[in-house]
Amino acid sequence: MKSCIKRPAKITQIALIVSMLLMVVIYNAQAQSYNEEYHLPTAGLLAGLSISQVDGDGYKGYNKAGITGGGVLFVPFGDMDMPVDGTIALSMEVLFSQKGSRGVSPIPGAGVLSQKINLQYAEVPLQLNFYRGARKSGFGAGFGIGYLATAEELVDRGGGQVIKNGLPFRKFDFSFVLTGNIHLWRGFFLSPRFQYSMLSVRNNNGMYGGRNEQFNNVVSFRLMYLFRRGNGY
Repeated sequence: MKSCIKRPAKITQIALIVSMLLMVVIYNAQAQSYNEEYHLPTAGLLAGLSISQVDGDGYKGYNKAGITGGGVLFVPFGDMDMPVDGTIALSMEVLFSQKGSRGVSPIPGAGVLSQKINLQYAEVPLQLNFYRGARKSGFGAGFGIGYLATAEELVDRGGGQVIKNGLPFRKFDFSFVLTGNIHLWRGFFLSPRFQYSMLSVRNNNGMYGGRNEQFNNVVSFRLMYLFRRGNGY
């Protein structure tokens, strides 16, 4: 997808700023009254849909739909003296995620009539979260590493010439993730996420138009369920 060349650098800067702010909160936190939920790990399940693009491939728009799902574990750091009731928790997810792009119009000057990219990753995002327990809203930011399990690309150059998997994608995708966890009912949360590659997932080498370096750009809409120990759902 078309994008400003400086966008990956800006995403990296935002990731560093958010991470530093969360670390400052942790460093300055002091113990307060005991809250059991702030000391117990909490596990959950995730499932949802994603829309994605590959920045730099000559197209624009989140035109590729996919699915995502897996498990999550929150490990809170205990009671903290914060301006609002809450604590910091480290979260780890293990996910299956579909990414890619879909362009169905010609790219001027590139000899490309359409391009479809289907990428399937196994991912492990790690985040620092503002955490208020298994029944209250929060948010998090961090980084993820994805392993490319399968990749398929179809490029239509006209005249019946369709190139399949002409340029390989890198096996690993290192990305910045920003997530909201909006409590809906009992253990259910709406968990939207923005995710952007911090390193290029492929060098195009000018073969199909667009930029040389290309990046996964993904927005996900997920439903999360957190299990709660003791009484309650």
